[in-house]
Amino acid sequence: MKTKLKVLKAFLGLILLGVLVGFSVQRNACRKVKSFHINIAHQNNNYFLNDSVVKDILDDPKQPILKTPIGNLDLYKLEKKINASPYINSAQLSKDVYGNLNLEIEQKEPIARVNTARDEFYITRDGNRMPLSAVYSAPVMMIAGDVKENEYQGLSDLVQYINADNLLKNHIIAIQKVGQRSFNLIVNKGDYIIELGTLNNFDVKLKNLKLFYTQFLNLEELKIYKKISIKFVNQVVATKINENE
Repeated sequence: MKTKLKVLKAFLGLILLGVLVGFSVQRNACRKVKSFHINIAHQNNNYFLNDSVVKDILDDPKQPILKTPIGNLDLYKLEKKINASPYINSAQLSKDVYGNLNLEIEQKEPIARVNTARDEFYITRDGNRMPLSAVYSAPVMMIAGDVKENEYQGLSDLVQYINADNLLKNHIIAIQKVGQRSFNLIVNKGDYIIELGTLNNFDVKLKNLKLFYTQFLNLEELKIYKKISIKFVNQVVATKINENE
């Protein structure tokens, strides 16, 4: 008899717990969003997004987020909507039992800005295209010329290599496409250009350039050159201003 009584009490306790949980869930679902916290990671001081821009993307004029019962929000749909932004690398939206929404955003990182004469856009760290923004302009290296999509990743890798080296970063300020697959590097001091050639083996070519700089030249001596060619991986060819004229 005592065993049956214990079983009955346990059963009734489970029912009561279920009712309380259901009531709590229903009450929380009907509760309007209490607050909306947005945390945007501004990697390398990129500010393509701010709270206002994000809320404009997510808010439905007929049903603003802060006036919507939290149980009526489709977090998956909202997360998918914010991830569709061309400036967002990833976004995670969550809610808590107190009615708060939390959004974590990681922006895409532009590495270079391309001007093809017909169009202008950024190339990201992972070699994808990203549109310009009316909100923010990133201080990145400029690339001019008829750049093709299959060159985005190679150019991104090249710019990242340059940016990681103090000598190259302070010396090379732009890239120009001059042929079907050939590129020149534009320097900040001097009237000469650096003929890179194709993007193949650019790391070896730039190492040769650094060796040429450190062993044979100083800033004054660079003034006598009009071109330094590193398009061949095994040599550096420097052409003086009055040479072959």
